[in-house]
Order: sequence, then structure tokens, then C-alpha cells
Amino acid sequence: MRSTAEDFLRLGVRPIAIGHHGVGPNSGVNPDPTLPIENTVDSVRQAYRLGARVAEVDVQLTEDGKLAVFHDDFLSDFTCIHAMTLDQLQQRLPFVPELHQVLDVAREFNNVAGDDLGGIFIVELKVFSPHCDPGDVLEQAVVSAAVSEVRQAKMADKVIFDSFSPALLLLAAQTGPEIPRELDLDGLQLLTPAEIQTVTGLPVTIINKKNSLGLTWAEIGPVFRLPGYASAQQFLATGMATSVRVVGGEIDFFGPAEQQQPGSGAAFVAGAHSLGLRVFADPASSEAVWNFFSSLGVDAIYSTIPLGVRLQPAIPEL
Repeated sequence: MRSTAEDFLRLGVRPIAIGHHGVGPNSGVNPDPTLPIENTVDSVRQAYRLGARVAEVDVQLTEDGKLAVFHDDFLSDFTCIHAMTLDQLQQRLPFVPELHQVLDVAREFNNVAGDDLGGIFIVELKVFSPHCDPGDVLEQAVVSAAVSEVRQAKMADKVIFDSFSPALLLLAAQTGPEIPRELDLDGLQLLTPAEIQTVTGLPVTIINKKNSLGLTWAEIGPVFRLPGYASAQQFLATGMATSVRVVGGEIDFFGPAEQQQPGSGAAFVAGAHSLGLRVFADPASSEAVWNFFSSLGVDAIYSTIPLGVRLQPAIPEL
């Protein structure tokens, strides 16, 4: 017996800690010497060793079709990950692993956990920036690579894909339907173009997205290409239309929602639960934020580790 993503999604206790980028944020710029760099083998291994049952990383597609575990699709000098081979990227950033290396770590801990929950893994399919994918042509390539890697690692029943792009998740549903999916929401996606420009200082351009799912899509400067939602209800409807199992909300969605209308965050969570969806929240790097998310009734929280492990409830034997 080995625990699976389905076991995680069916847990009757909440909220469960998800190791955010491993043990937590440490980009390597002005690094915290007490933490391994995020999105690395060491960070993921440490998260599991410190008691996290679930860990999450981001992936980017390289020029030679490999999947690098890295947060952004371009470097500080605006060189796109997709314009470099994996070897070229690792020459510049030696700590960047391939996805299969961190999948090996998750499988190792899943095997050790036996029929207790452990070694569950979330892979975020990052939205390509307009800067690195101006023609909007790379989505199928990254989805196909991710599905292939997960299947080759024999981890399809232990992995969840998540993304802010319902287009990526629709492709994931078509390419790897056996792998559960999570659709995420950033507070920016509920704002008007004028409000987004005020908040970010970046120009907003409405685009004709190839795979729009009936939504209005925009490019925010050279950095983001995201759909907008007229309401939280439309976001939930999009999640249902793309057959996701989980919806995720950022702090800049839940925080303003509760400030503007107390109780609305909890109502969103209850509404998602009524549709049979789980709800994850992101991120918690302090006990106060964890307690805020927990008060809304969410099922799991992307958090720093061991903070989340200390605050989550006892997890029953499967």
C-alpha cells in the first residue's frame, strides 16, 4: 500500500500543510543561510524530512525540451529559460534541478511512508510570460513534457498539477487525465484593466487568446498572460468546466475579500465545497496568516516548513 493524491484529497481533517517550493521561499538572491534554495532537491527533501506530507515546486521548459524546476520563465537579465538548454541554465544556476530529480525524492518518501500519507507532490505549470512566449505557442509542449515525466516516474497517482491558467489545465486534462488538477486565483484577476494598471504600474492589453475558454485574457506588461474573471463565481464555473478537483486562492484574493466584505472568503470556500471542490490557500509564512486561512475553512495551505507541520491537525492513518 502506498498513499496517493486521492488519499490527500479525501482527508477529513483540515488544513494540511503543503511545502511551498520545498521548505519555503529562498530564491538564492540575498539567500537565507538557514534554508536551502527553494525549488531544489535539498529544499524538497528537507520539507519531507521535517514532516510535510505534501510538497510543491514550479517547472519551466528549456530549449531542449527538459523541465527545469524554477519559478520564473526568465532570469534577472531577461534571458528566457526556453532560450537555453538545461546544461546552459545549470551552468548559470547550478542548483536548478530537473523535474525527475525531485519526483525521485517524492517517491522515496512515499515509499517510506507506506500506507501513511506522505510523498505527495504538486507540480505548478507556470504561465508563460508574453516576453518569453510572444506567440503563445509553448503551452502544449510544457504540458506534454510534464505528463511524460510524471508517468515515467510512475507517480501519476501521487501528483497534482496546478496552474493559474485554465488553458494549461485543460490541456493537462486532455494529455494526462489521470493526474488531478488545481486551478488558482490571484486577486488581480478580479480587477478591471485600469485597476490592474494602477496596482502593477504595467500596461494592460486585452488579447485574443487562442484557447480562451470563453474568458477575457490580458497581457500585463511583458510579465503576465492571464484570464480575468467577472466574479469569483465565474472562476468557480471555469474550474468546473475544466474538471479540476481543487481551486486555490492567493492571500491577495482572500485578504481583500474579507476586508471588503467580512465572511465573503469563508462563503467562497463553502461554495467551492458545495460543488465538490477542495480549496487550497497560498502562502502562509507566519502563524497569523495560517490562522486566517484556517478560519476560512480551507483544506490545505501552501506554507513554509516546519511552520505548517507544527500548525496542521493530526493526520489520521489511511
